[in-house]
Amino acid sequence: MGMIDDIPRLSPQMASRKLQVLAFIRAFYAAHGVGPSLSEMAAAIGSNRSRVQDAIRKLAAEGRIHRAPGQTRGVRPLSAQEEAVRHVRDAGYLVLDPASVPLLDIEMPVTKAGLPGHSPHGHNAPLQGGGGYGADGGEERAGR
Repeated sequence: MGMIDDIPRLSPQMASRKLQVLAFIRAFYAAHGVGPSLSEMAAAIGSNRSRVQDAIRKLAAEGRIHRAPGQTRGVRPLSAQEEAVRHVRDAGYLVLDPASVPLLDIEMPVTKAGLPGHSPHGHNAPLQGGGGYGADGGEERAGR
């Protein structure tokens, strides 16, 4: 029969029509490089265009798909990077768009040792200031 046999049907893992539509959009886009039409989605999931359109509006509002209203095949899934950024934002982190962050043109001074801030004494140099130890070299203890 073709594409209708290959679509995911509603299962316990896909508890809503919205998730079924999302799975179909992802599969269709991966196979064809363009988004599916409303009619294709409705036929594939056994629903009507109105219900599919409602699911698409919800998915777009949640930021789970890209939607270009009025454009034929104007629905596409997020890229892997966009999906990762969405998850990070959903977790409460601030994610800046790299294009909106200006690059600073700063020259960092390079010391004789090579890198900025690099200790010329190496990693085995003694700590300055005693490192929190008492004058006898042992740890200071309260009440002693």
